[in-house]
Amino acid sequence: MNYDAIKNHFYGTLGFIQLLNMRITEISEGYCKGEMPLRPEILNPLGTVHGGCTFALADTIGGSAALTHGGSVVTVDSTIHYLAPACDTEKLIAEAKEVKYGSKIAVYEVNVYKADGTIVATSMQSYFILSDSSNK
Repeated sequence: MNYDAIKNHFYGTLGFIQLLNMRITEISEGYCKGEMPLRPEILNPLGTVHGGCTFALADTIGGSAALTHGGSVVTVDSTIHYLAPACDTEKLIAEAKEVKYGSKIAVYEVNVYKADGTIVATSMQSYFILSDSSNK
């Protein structure tokens, strides 16, 4: 798989990702790690990252991990558990690890951390595989 193609797609065509300044930092088959800088626009009135932004990071990095098989996917189910406030950090880091890549459904565990390694959320993401070129 051409991981640079995923990164180019990630940065070049997806306005929502650009709006949140997300970026991929590591990618390999079934795995993706990325980050989102904190800035005032994504904070809630309590001064912590809005839960929707944390969720968006988890979904985006999980979906990027699913794309490493060469196909196209869409989210079909997501759960997220917020474990600690996302504040007092310069960025959030999400790490997606493949649980299962089947013929129709792909499942990823995605954890979101502060820069110091403190976990702030854990998520399970399921994606429907629209097309697949992995020969599985």
